[in-house]
Amino acid sequence: MCKIDVEVQKSVKAQFDLTDRVCVVTGGAGFLGAQFAESLAEMGAHPVLWDLVPEAAGKVCERIRQQWGKCEWRRVDVTDLDAIRLAVKDVLETHGHIDVLINNAALTKYGCDADPDSFFAPFEETNPAVWQAGLTVNLTGVALCCQVIGPAMVKRRKGSIINIGSDVGVISPDQRIYQSDEKSGYTGMNFNIPAFYSVSKGGVIQLTKYLATLWAPNNVRVNAFSPAGVYRNHDPSFVQRLTERIPMGRMGMENEYKGAIVFLASDASSYMTGHNLIMDGGRTVW
Repeated sequence: MCKIDVEVQKSVKAQFDLTDRVCVVTGGAGFLGAQFAESLAEMGAHPVLWDLVPEAAGKVCERIRQQWGKCEWRRVDVTDLDAIRLAVKDVLETHGHIDVLINNAALTKYGCDADPDSFFAPFEETNPAVWQAGLTVNLTGVALCCQVIGPAMVKRRKGSIINIGSDVGVISPDQRIYQSDEKSGYTGMNFNIPAFYSVSKGGVIQLTKYLATLWAPNNVRVNAFSPAGVYRNHDPSFVQRLTERIPMGRMGMENEYKGAIVFLASDASSYMTGHNLIMDGGRTVW
């Protein structure tokens, strides 16, 4: 008979409970990062936000503290191994453990020297520096955070790592959606899913599988979460083009991913590892 050293709560409410669990969220001040942190705090966890924008991180933290009581933040560059080690050391000295890591930080149009055109440039015109920056933040940053935090979880024989992928890390972006013309609503401007974004998110999903098998014997679970786009006042013509290719006929809403994050972070998913949980309204089914 195999030896089972994992205690599984019979109560479903207890399985979803995150009371006093320390959860590091990279890119925690971002749109989705803040949503993830809120969901963890609501379930009793102590979110620790890592971000490069102090003002934004401070505002998110304050909002979470006012509503749920616990949250803190640190300025951390996920591409800097020494900075990650220092931040982890700080968290461990303060709290004694890290229970959950959500690798959410990613390069956005705001991170390309404040020049969106360099982010959205056609593949043939992609600046090699932007390509490299995308891979470094989106993929290498995930690997580095796992490299430092994973062993601390292995030592405790407990932990959940959630790597944020994307639906376009599973399928190729439909280029017809992003045509720059009157029908798209983005006439005369670059607008697309950059190749480096899809490539890096595909790499995140594969890295997830690799680490899941590596650390499974030590009860450290590694899963990916791949969301689709969230509606944020996009151009109506673009929304129509996109939603025509989604079985549910709409984009994701602001709060719809919170439950999935709690599920992956909590003991409710205690027998799941190496999985890529996709929430995309059915888009990747076609």
